[in-house]
Amino acid sequence: MSGRLPALVPDDLEVERLLDPYRLPDGRPLPIFQALAHSRAALDDLRRATAACMKGTALDARTRELAVLRVCARVGAESEWAVHVEMFAREAGLSDAEVRATTAPPHSAPWSPRDQLVLAVADEITATSTLSDELWGRVAAAFPPREIVELLLVVTQYQKVACLTNALGLKTPRGLPRLPDQADTAS
Repeated sequence: MSGRLPALVPDDLEVERLLDPYRLPDGRPLPIFQALAHSRAALDDLRRATAACMKGTALDARTRELAVLRVCARVGAESEWAVHVEMFAREAGLSDAEVRATTAPPHSAPWSPRDQLVLAVADEITATSTLSDELWGRVAAAFPPREIVELLLVVTQYQKVACLTNALGLKTPRGLPRLPDQADTAS
């Protein structure tokens, strides 16, 4: 791990066991999990919240990953964006062009109306920490209440993860994709 914290010395077998599910394909621990392992409370919180977002919602994988990638791109959390591109984007059905477009203004790609709403929710929450009545009305017309709550859960959880990634100075793991220039991500 590279960032602002010292490398975690894996002298605690329980922590190593807890990190096992959170590894890149080559076995390296995911940066955010490794960093938060300095605090068992923080690691447990991240594990629970990640499980709720990744496995515990009615959202399809595409919607979830589109929201995660957009939040990470908007906040500039390259390390977390790269992990999700590497491990989940293809499985969720996102093309390489769509992955790149998660870093661009929403009108720059031919997104479906549902995808446009997901991007708008991620954009508005990362910019204002809320949803306007206008956007709420559009989302409520397109998503059932459970999916609205779960989309908000994913967006706000990954805003927290993105902020932690940046505050901890976590670096993008070697060999993972890099965020394109961030100058054009604000819309």
